[in-house]
Parts: sequence; structure tokens; C-alpha cells
Amino acid sequence: MSVTSEEVNYMIWRYLQEAGKEVTALALQEESRVLEFDRQFGEHIPIGALVDFLQKGILYTESELMVRYDREVTPVDVEHSSKDFNLVQALEINRGRVPQVEETQKFELADETKTSTQDDRDTQEAVEQTHPNGGTNTDTSRFIKTLHETTKLQQSLVSRWNPQGPLTIAHGSSESTVTITKFSQPEPGILTQLVECQCRLPLMSVEGRSESVTTIEWCPTGQSLAVGLENGEVRLWSAEGKLQNVFELHKSCITSIKWNQDSIHFFTCDVDNVVVVWNSLTGTALQQLSPKEPGVAESLGIDATWIGLDKFIIPGSQGSLLLCEIGESRPLGKLQGHTKTLTAFDYNSDTKLLVTASDDKTLRVWRSGTSNSSNCFMGNSQGITSAAWIDHDRIISTSLDGSVRVWSHSSNSLVALSMLDGVPIFCGVLSADRKKFAVAKMDGEISLYNVEMLLKTLDDGGAPVTHSPTSIPVYGDYQSNAEENYITDLAWDASSTYLSICYSASNAALIYVG
Repeated sequence: MSVTSEEVNYMIWRYLQEAGKEVTALALQEESRVLEFDRQFGEHIPIGALVDFLQKGILYTESELMVRYDREVTPVDVEHSSKDFNLVQALEINRGRVPQVEETQKFELADETKTSTQDDRDTQEAVEQTHPNGGTNTDTSRFIKTLHETTKLQQSLVSRWNPQGPLTIAHGSSESTVTITKFSQPEPGILTQLVECQCRLPLMSVEGRSESVTTIEWCPTGQSLAVGLENGEVRLWSAEGKLQNVFELHKSCITSIKWNQDSIHFFTCDVDNVVVVWNSLTGTALQQLSPKEPGVAESLGIDATWIGLDKFIIPGSQGSLLLCEIGESRPLGKLQGHTKTLTAFDYNSDTKLLVTASDDKTLRVWRSGTSNSSNCFMGNSQGITSAAWIDHDRIISTSLDGSVRVWSHSSNSLVALSMLDGVPIFCGVLSADRKKFAVAKMDGEISLYNVEMLLKTLDDGGAPVTHSPTSIPVYGDYQSNAEENYITDLAWDASSTYLSICYSASNAALIYVG
């Protein structure tokens, strides 16, 4: 008598199908051979087979308490016979018969407390390492925390923390409303709401419905908040929620807003790739660029960036980059290399290097003053969804193929890698201190990576170029309880302590990372 792992997978798959967990069943189906079993045995296996199988296993376990292997009747176990025998009771009995498997890595419960036994003490002694000064340091790198929300906000599509104001967040809803909420922190991980003000105008669309807030961005000083709407309107509010100006020139949904470091100029992009540069003090449009060729339906890109006080980069046709300058009606130059829609830009002002990502599955690094990319990183099987400089040499990126990768500009190589079981990653956001990296997966789960620990490993000589890339350590995970709920936005606060998560079908959550 035997049972294989594939047969177990099939029984679980059938149970998920019967319970209406289609998405989870599909994920299991993609990673196993359950469809082969379904074609062969599906019509012969009744509904509820897994539950029936478990119930018989519980009955067999209970019978072992009454009759030994040699058919001798055993004394009555008063402790177990007095209880309602269920699955937990059966597993408790087997725990003493089967050797305990040590719980490590993601299977370790972060808040689990164990009985202080000699085995536990031996394990603790093995984990602790002695410092040269005589102290001890417990290596907790193998533990993955289960992160918990600190508080909830109303349902929002996008959120941004004020880069200067302490614990102030702006979050926008589907009803042309942005709410600015200020918190105090009586102790780490505890937030108390102090002030909440709503930024809203009674603007309605032609159909009579409210326009969704699609993007919001604070200026670097934190004094003004630019809000982009679905109908192309841009509004400017103060940090106290006072309307400062309304900008009307776009004819379609705003996709991004980028402030200049002077906190005076910003540009806006829409789904038709029209770019408008604004003066926030006067409310005037300084220039308008429309690089999209007539008749082209595909978006040129969904990101753009400043590369100085008067120059900026925007997407061009056929994967090109356009270098533009404030006041100039035509681009100054074109950078060619990508072949498809551009998805992410990040400019390192110290090294004057720009990294770009694209749906063509590549990342490219561009050096100031040259028209050709200095690096082209390949290896992803699907489009790149985010890219950011960790330091002056290394770049972290995410992809729809479910991978998080770290690349080295100097060695032109992949130095670290993490695969999330093939679950597509929608976006990745690096914390302000560049020590943590949060990724949003298609199933609504958040994975948090420990970039600081990774860099220490790499700098200590880990992952030579000739060897396989280093594994990126995971700091923690967070999963929303709502079903069919996908993530629309992630944002870090200025202290890299709190992460805000916006969902499509539930309230936004604030996660304390510490």
C-alpha cells in the first residue's frame, strides 16, 4: 500500500475545485500533473474524496489506541477517550511516533513559542555566535516574519507618504477624493490618527460619475501635493488640504506625475503619452510634448524621470528614450536600444547613470553624454515591472516571470536572484533607506526582501561572478484576507518603517516593518 505526492496533489486539487478556490487550484494545476490524473481517474472519484480519506485516517489512528499491532487489546487511554476525537487529536498522537521535522525558513512561525527543552537549548547554542568583544549575536536571517497591519485606511487606489512631514500620508479613492491623514506614534508599531482632511472638488464626468484618482505625488519639500485624475485634470493641494491650483490641458487619464528637485516644476504624463511641463507657482504650462505617432495604439511607456533641474527623459516610439529640456519644443536627442514599451526609469544623480526597464525583457544602463547603453541585462522570460538603484553599482528589478533579480553594473552580471514560484510580480518598491524591497504579487501577497543583508553578503565575497547568483534573503510576508483582491499600489514612508498597501477590493493597510 502506498500513495505518491502526485496523488496527494490531485486530491488537494479536487478539494480546491469543490470548495470554489479556482485561483489556488489553477496555481497548483500549473505546477503539478493533476490534469493527467483527472483525465484518467476523475470520473471514478466521488465528490468529497479528500475529506472522506482524512476521516478514515482519523478513525484508523483512533483504532490504534485500542488494539496493538499484535492484536492485543490495550488499556483504555482516559485522556484521549474523554475528548472529541478529531484531526488535531490524531496528529497529536502521531507527533510522538514520528520524528519531528525542524521548522526552518518560511515554515518557521515568527511568533511561535516553544517549550524550553534540552533540544531547544542545544539549537539556541548552535544559532548564537560569539562576538570578538564577548557578546552574542543571534542569527535570525533564517526566520521569515509574518507581517501584520498596524491600521487600515479607507479603500484607495494609490497612496504616498509625505517625504518631510512625520507620518503623513495622502491616499486617493475612486471618487475624485484625496484624503491627507496625519498620525502620531506613541510607541513603535502603534499609530494614532491625529488629523484627517479631504481634498475634493464636486467634479463629475459626462456620464455623471466621479473621476478616479490615478496618481498622486508630493513635492520634495512636502508642502504641495499634485493629484492626477482619470479625466486628465491635475489638482494642486497644500499639505493642510487647501486647493492651490487646477491644471487642465490633458484629455486622457494621468499615468504619472514627476516633481523636479526645485519643488517648483513638475511634468505630467497621460495614457496617450502626452507630456506637459508645469510651473506650480504660476499654474502655467511651459511646454507640451506628444511623441506618440498618429495611428499607434500601443502605449510608449508608463514612466519618466528628471535627470537634472532642466532636463528630463520620456518614452519615445519603438522603445526609444527622448531627452528633453524645459522650454524646448522638440527633444534634444534620442536614445535607442529597447524595442517595446518602457516600464520603469531610475536616475542615480550621484553617478549620472540611468537604468530603464522594458516589456522587451531587458534592462539597460545609460551614461550621461552617450547615446548608447553601457549595459544590457538579459535573462528574464517576461516583461520587467520595476527597476531601482540600490547603490552606485547594483540594481534590483522585478518581472512578470515571478523573479526578483539584482544586477551589477561594474561586472555586467546577475549577482542575486529570488524566484517566487512563478507568481507574476506587479511592482516592486525600494525603501527610502535602500535597506528593504517590497514586491506585490498577482495573488495579493506582499514579500519583503532584506537588501541590507544581501549587500553585506555580496560585499563579504559572496556570489563570485563565475558562480551561481546569491539567494536574496526574505524579511517577511503579508497576505490580505480578502479574496479576489489585487494590489494597486505600494509606498514607503520617509523613515522606511511603514509600508502602505492599496487594494482593489478592500481597505488600504499600513504595515509596520521596523
